[in-house]
Amino acid sequence: MSASNEWTEWHLTPRGWERGTEKEDFRRVDRDPPPDRVLTVTNQEYMGSTFSAMQKSSMVTWQSKDETGISKLKKQFGEPPTSL
Repeated sequence: MSASNEWTEWHLTPRGWERGTEKEDFRRVDRDPPPDRVLTVTNQEYMGSTFSAMQKSSMVTWQSKDETGISKLKKQFGEPPTSL
């Protein structure tokens, strides 16, 4: 069992980046993805033990086939937030 495993989804929409489902060590908040999202990125912070360093990662977990739309919105709103 890990000492900490937390993550947050960020959805890119025409309104900008919107927070999705998130999990903290002792709670989880489920949010439905916006129907007009074009990209979902999950940021994770993982620590294997209390003696381990925090490992941070970010990965695309869903994307639409509209690559032009994704590029346009990323140019307008930038990269996803790095915060959980």
